Amino acid sequence: MQGPSSSLIADSHGLICAFQLAPLARLERETVQSLDGHGSVWLHFNLTDGRAREWLSEQAHLPRAAAEALLDDDPHVRVQTLPEGFIAVLRDLHHEREGDETGCGTFVVYVDAQRMITGRWHALHTLDQLRLQLSKGIDEPTPLALFEHLLECLAESFSEMVSKLFERIEIAEDAILAGRYRDQGSALRRVRWILSRLRREARADRSALSRLPAHLPHAVGADSERRLAAAVERFSGVAQDLELVEERARLMQEEIAARLNEQTNRTLYVLSVVTAALLPITLITGVFGMNVGGLPWLEHPHGFRHVMLLMLMMVLVALGLIRHSRVF
Repeated sequence: MQGPSSSLIADSHGLICAFQLAPLARLERETVQSLDGHGSVWLHFNLTDGRAREWLSEQAHLPRAAAEALLDDDPHVRVQTLPEGFIAVLRDLHHEREGDETGCGTFVVYVDAQRMITGRWHALHTLDQLRLQLSKGIDEPTPLALFEHLLECLAESFSEMVSKLFERIEIAEDAILAGRYRDQGSALRRVRWILSRLRREARADRSALSRLPAHLPHAVGADSERRLAAAVERFSGVAQDLELVEERARLMQEEIAARLNEQTNRTLYVLSVVTAALLPITLITGVFGMNVGGLPWLEHPHGFRHVMLLMLMMVLVALGLIRHSRVF
């Protein structure tokens, strides 16, 4: 491999990892000279690097549609079958080091009989997990088998995020049942927002991949089609889990709303009782404040005491009437 491919491998720019699949062996950047002669391989590229894009365009000998998909930054999820293989543009969660748990990025996969070539623009969780698993010795003998394993890892990535969000909901539920529900509303709203985003991404991946098993080349075989269909089916379970967790979050939000309404109703009840009980006092103070002749106890030395006793009696009478009438 000469020209741009040599610099690509030698200084590691663009090529993230390379593996020979049968038998499994990591292909060091310094020793990879050609895609030929290594059997089945997986090559994983950073598409933000210009030299990787140049190599894919000029040296990879890809079908035109595959090269365009790898070099295009179109984020729309899709699957396209070719005579030689297929192309898949899928969504994955950002890697932890990106610092954005809600972020999703696009990656492109091209699979044929001898190669699986992937490319991404941001560090993604599933592709990094696949790299680590191959480094530990997980053996997938063909590019299609590796792609099936990639789909299982992708579904597992979504499932792990769903489990984390479910734990947050359980923590919020414990706080709500313990009476500390005022600060849980914003946390649950964020969880539902994340779940909504994940559901859209998982459904898009599942919808695109669901058509793939039936359109694989005939040389693939029925067993590979069944395994691929089973891997795709995992996304159905992920989508159901997302819906269940989102429903749980919605119920918790409704519980918070019900408790807030209950507290508001209690407060209004107390205010209504106090207002009704103090209404006679307001009437008495209004009458004695008219400042007209003939007011009782106006010159009496104990007039103030008599008025206060009258107010107390009227409050007691009002409370008795309220309790007897059961209006409140």
